[in-house]
Parts: sequence; structure tokens; C-alpha cells
Amino acid sequence: MDIPMSYKRTPPLDEDTIALLYGKDTSYTAGQHPTPQVIASTKQKRVPILTGVLPTVLVVFLSAGLAIFLLAWLRIHQAQGLPGYDPGFLAAIRNGTFIVDEGYKENGEVVQASLRALTFSSVASHMIGLTSSFLMTLVAYRTASQWLANSERPSETAQGQNPTPVQYGLLLGLLGTSNVMSVWKAIRYTLRNKKQRSKLPSMFVEPLIIASIVLVLNHSLGVSDLWLHTTARSAIITVSIPGGVQDPSALKLGVAFNESLCDPSVPGAPVVSQPCLEFAHGWAVGSWTWILPHAWLVLYNSTSAPVRVITLADQNNTAVMVPNGVQSLNSRTSMSNAFKAPTLAVRSDCKIVTSACAKDQNNYVADCSPAGVPYLPLKWDWTHTSPPACNFTICFPNRIFGVIDGQTGTFVDTTYQHFPQNVTFPTGAVTLGLQLQLNQDNVIYLEPPDWVVDVKSRIYATCQVDFLQGSLNYDPSENQYSLTDEAHLPPNLTATLWGPLVSQYATNRLIADITGFIMGDPSVDPTLLLNANLPRVALGMLGGVVETVSATEASLVRQGVFGLYPVAPVLCVSGILYVYALFAMFIFFTSVSSKSYTVSTTASPKEDGMERYPPSGRRWNSSEGREKTALVLGQMWLTDPLPLVASVFTGKDGKDPQRSVAEDPLDMVLDTDGKAGRLVMGVTAVGDDTRFGLKRRERNFRGSVETL
Repeated sequence: MDIPMSYKRTPPLDEDTIALLYGKDTSYTAGQHPTPQVIASTKQKRVPILTGVLPTVLVVFLSAGLAIFLLAWLRIHQAQGLPGYDPGFLAAIRNGTFIVDEGYKENGEVVQASLRALTFSSVASHMIGLTSSFLMTLVAYRTASQWLANSERPSETAQGQNPTPVQYGLLLGLLGTSNVMSVWKAIRYTLRNKKQRSKLPSMFVEPLIIASIVLVLNHSLGVSDLWLHTTARSAIITVSIPGGVQDPSALKLGVAFNESLCDPSVPGAPVVSQPCLEFAHGWAVGSWTWILPHAWLVLYNSTSAPVRVITLADQNNTAVMVPNGVQSLNSRTSMSNAFKAPTLAVRSDCKIVTSACAKDQNNYVADCSPAGVPYLPLKWDWTHTSPPACNFTICFPNRIFGVIDGQTGTFVDTTYQHFPQNVTFPTGAVTLGLQLQLNQDNVIYLEPPDWVVDVKSRIYATCQVDFLQGSLNYDPSENQYSLTDEAHLPPNLTATLWGPLVSQYATNRLIADITGFIMGDPSVDPTLLLNANLPRVALGMLGGVVETVSATEASLVRQGVFGLYPVAPVLCVSGILYVYALFAMFIFFTSVSSKSYTVSTTASPKEDGMERYPPSGRRWNSSEGREKTALVLGQMWLTDPLPLVASVFTGKDGKDPQRSVAEDPLDMVLDTDGKAGRLVMGVTAVGDDTRFGLKRRERNFRGSVETL
């Protein structure tokens, strides 16, 4: 009958204890111990802090810490100043995305940015996969404690809770490697018919459940990390920089009429007969001739001009004046100002009436009264000077002139237009008449456009022109301007601003622009060309009479590389990390209290020097080197195959008991060189039976080496 292990515990060894354990051996003498043996002591020890507790605490802090770090990093680096996006977890959940400023690194002309949250997620996934062995080691302590406790009890019920050999083999895979194959093999064994397997003890079921949960959490974290990698992306986004513009009035981003030249809005000033900058022989002449060179710079889009003219195609081809030097966001990290500022604008609505006019015997337009435009073609005014020697429309074919209340006024030196003093300038849009000869070189079209009525390709048109003031809005992210809050300029100012047009300063430029398009594509609609080019030319000729003024609103914006992380995979990654940390804490608190007795050997110090034991460089300590915790040894038997190998392939050198309680499983197996220390694999004979397995080549009684 086996004696229960609990009855074998002894106090520390002395001579009397050895005699009790090994009997009254006549060969035994004082100071000489018999063959080393392993005995159990009454001393109790818990799970070692260094190899059991600290690694598990590290797992808890690592998993929870990485989750906290990932969420904290995303929150701290959320985009600030992004329209329609408020920072914060709840806002990100509502939006469905964490928008994170990734920063950037410049390498010459290349700007680089990394999606750092993906790095953190990958690190978390990798580290948790590495730390799962720590958890299973702690579970092994708990299982070893249960196994040792059951082995001490003499009852059949307690002994029936111990694992069978196959269950021990499966436990060795679950607690030692805990990979997919070992878990799947244990599950397959569990699912077998009860007639084909033994009863499952709790110390087998618990590690299987824990290993399955750890495996599921590890692979779920990997899948979530892959999900995050496949859905996260980067984008170039424009954001406002809080506090980037302290004083918008310091930014000269607006355009207005330079009232230091004259004030056209002074009450009581003549409305039409003598507007600002208009003189008897032209507009801005005499001491004001410096104005026109500045206007030409603007009209020809010179970079030295303080302003330039652009056309807003989506706002009826409205021409607006913008300051030069406005920086667009043409790189991924540049900064610019989004602003709202005053500006001047011109818009026209032209109608070509050439085909509706009456023709003379030479097929030239003679009268446009049938088209509702009696002032076309323009006739000479006989009241002020003698007419030229030829018809006006032949000698002076190109004219842009104003029409007020159906009157065209008079022309000084056949060029500058004047109106009587009793004519009141309109408050809203003004009317312009145009007669333009586009084909001045008598070019014959192969297929003349529908609007061509004569060989000179003359155009007769009437235009409603709006001189406006409004607010210019600039979005640097799209490099897009828009005009809002538009209103007509006061009549006095309008009378000044149409001066360059009716003075014929820009007539030839307008004809050149339109002719270039038509010659390139005769099918183009000349009405569209007029509406696109007339406002641009009219506003460009005012470049010398404007000045830059302060913006009313401004903000500093920048473009950067931003990471877009969907909320769902981010929460999955962080949530699994939290669950893993909680599960590690559960394993910790259920296993850390495990304890067991200690074991020691009876070997004396002088016997410790036997060949190959202790290992080279290691010495026994008489006070603690011999005493081992059974819990630690049990954990080794459950996580490492070397103790089992040591029990199968014994050293037979008298030191197997001492090796069985070694601190390192590598020291539990006698490792010798030569043929006798090698294993062979294959079909071998064991007694009268043959089987496939491993055998060690040993020396027989004759001294020759053979497989035994």
C-alpha cells in the first residue's frame, strides 16, 4: 500500500531523521549519507514573485497601458480647427472616425508622415502574443498546486481528480506552448465519446478553457489590428490654427477705390457731366497720367502689380479684384490665410443684335432699331464739330460707349464721350453699346459662323454692366474665391469707373481677346466671350485707382497629413486589450495564492562534486541551494518537456534525485557526448515487444555500445 505523500514530510534533515528514512543500515556511518534521495518538507511556499507574479503584473500593465496609450494618443492628436469636426471621444464616435494630426517630416521636397496609431496597434498585437506564455505559466502554478494537493490525499475521490497520461500530455501542450494546434488537439480529445476517453478532471478543463480564451483574445486582437490597418488611411486636410491671426485688420487683403485721388461720393458733386478723373480730353489725363501704366500692369496680370483680376465662372463670369501675393495651399504643409475682405467687381449681360439689324445695299448694318437698339450703329453728332469725311462706322469702326436714357452724348476729338448736365446717371446697371470689327484683316472663313453678317465680322451688341462692391471670400484649401454681400456702387463712383471703357482705353484689348478665341474656334459663342472678357477688361483698367484695405475676417489655416482611423476597429483593439488585462488579473488573483510544500535532497556537500553535477560554474548553497518548492517543480513538469525526458532517460550516475529538483529544466537531464549519449528513433525492441519510439544507446555488460 502506498503511503500518502503527506506522511512523508519531515523537518530539516539530521542524523536521526536520515536513520528513520533509510533504516538502521549497518553500512551507514556518521558523516556519510546514503544514495541521494528527495524528501518533502513541512515548509510551505507560495508562487515565486520573480518568475510568477511579476511577469503577470507586467502583462496587466502592458495590455491595459497600451490600450490607454492608444486612446490617449488619438485624443491628444485629434485635429483642431477642422470645420464640422469637434475633438473628443463622443464627437469621434458620432463622426465615426478619429481624425488625427500625424505631423510630418521633410526630406528635401518630399513631405513624409507616418500613421503612428497603426504602429501602436501592431506593437500591442505583437506584445500580447508574446505575453500569453506568462499567463499560462501562472495557470500552470495553479494547476500544479491542485495536482500536488490531490496527490497528498489518500481518498479515491481526490486521486480521481488527477489527470491521466494522455491528459497530462495535452496539459503539457496547453500550458507549455498554448498554440492553435495544442488547443485544437485538447478540444478534439474533450469532444470524444466518453467511452473513448477518461473522465475530465477540473485541473484539465480549467487550463483548456483559459488557453482557449487567451488564444481567442490573441487572434481577435490580430484580426482587429488587421481591420484597423485595412481601413485606416491618410488625407491632406486643411485646418484652422487657433489664434493664428491676432488682428485681421493688419492683413491688407481687401480692395477699394482710392479716395485720396478724389471722393466721388461727395454730396452735390455733378453726377455725370463732370465725374471724378474725367476731363475734357479724356479720363485720368494731365497730372493723372501715371494711373494708366498701373492699370496696364493689372490688365496684363503683371506680378509687380499690387492687385489682379480673376473671373468667377460659377458666378456669371463676374470679374473681381484680388490682392497679389495671396498664398494658396500648394503643398502639403504650407500655411495661408482664409479671409473675407471688401472688393470691387464687374459683371455684364450682353446681347448681340447684329443679325436683327437692317442692312444696306452693301449688306452692312445700317439700323438696329428693329432689334430695339436705335443707337446702333453709332452716328456722328453734328452739334459740336464737323463730321469726318467718311461715314462714322467706316472711319471709326470700333467703339464702346455709354447709353443713358437712350442718349449717347457727344464725342470730343472723335474719342471721349460727354453727356449733357441734365442727364442723371442710373443707380443700378449701366448700358453700354458695342460695335466691334473682329476681322480687320479680311480673313475669309471656310465655314462662316452664324453670327457673321459681313466680311468684316462686325458685332453690334448692347450690354447691361454692373459695377459692384462686395465681400471676397477666399478658401485656400481649394484655392477658390467667391463673392458675397454684393451691391451696386453709388452712381457717382460708377460714373468714374466706367471712364476707361468709354474713353476707348481697352477697346483694342477686348477685340484682341475675343478675336483670338473666335479665330481658334469659329463655333464659339461670341456672347459668352463678351460676358467673360468685358468685365475683366473693365475692372483691369481700374488697377491704378484702387488700394488694398484691411480684411474683415481672417484665420490662419494649414494643410497637413492627417490620419483617419475608423472608430470601430480602434475600439475593438482597445477593448480587447482591456478584456485581456482583466482576464490576466482574474488569472493572477486566482493563482497567486497557490502554495505547496518544499522538497530537498539528502546529498552532502562532498558528494556534490560528482561528475557532471552540479553543472559547471554552479555550486550548491547549503542553506537554500538544495531546497526547492514543489510548486515550481510542478510548474516545470506542466510547461516544459525536459523533466519528463529526464524521468524517461535517467542518468544512472547516482545524481538523478538531485537533478530532479534543479532550478533549470536544462539541468534536469544528464547531457553526455558520445554514442552512448545519443538517441535513436525507429522500431525498437522492448522486452518481447517491438514498438516505434526512442531508445538510448548504452554500454552492455561487455563494454560494447548497443541499443537497449
